[in-house]
Amino acid sequence: MAKGDFGEHLAAMLLSQWTVQGQLFDIVMIGGKWPTIDVYAEISSAGNQKMVCFFQVKSTELGYTKHTHRRLKIQVPKDKVNKLSAYSAPTYLIGVDYKRLNWPTSVAYIKTIRGSYLHGISSMETTNVVNPANLILLKNEVEAFWQAINPSAQKNIYLTNF
Repeated sequence: MAKGDFGEHLAAMLLSQWTVQGQLFDIVMIGGKWPTIDVYAEISSAGNQKMVCFFQVKSTELGYTKHTHRRLKIQVPKDKVNKLSAYSAPTYLIGVDYKRLNWPTSVAYIKTIRGSYLHGISSMETTNVVNPANLILLKNEVEAFWQAINPSAQKNIYLTNF
């Protein structure tokens, strides 16, 4: 399996893992079918309101920077990160430290992508491992985003020609 494919499968598996609140996300892997988004996720318990978020996954075998605050070496071009950031939904980067010879020890980290980027991303923080505790925080963050903008109310009042 190619490094990128492995990273996308690992990210989908980790986003689908069980937490103390149950399985929080329903996942669809998009991968190479869409240039910007690799994983589409809906909050499982959101009911009729579709609370979604999008993920770009980058895998690397380059390891970590030597700085005091170790960062995962990944490459995301400026245009790709800005396209991801432009979506009107929560967007995230998942960086996978891919261990080809011992793949079960591969680790994934998550980073919010928002705003405008003047440069691409060449490394990312390793403070937010994709684990059950951080999935709960992620779910709460995505719910807060969708509750704040209330798209259901907007859908019922916008003008349409059809």
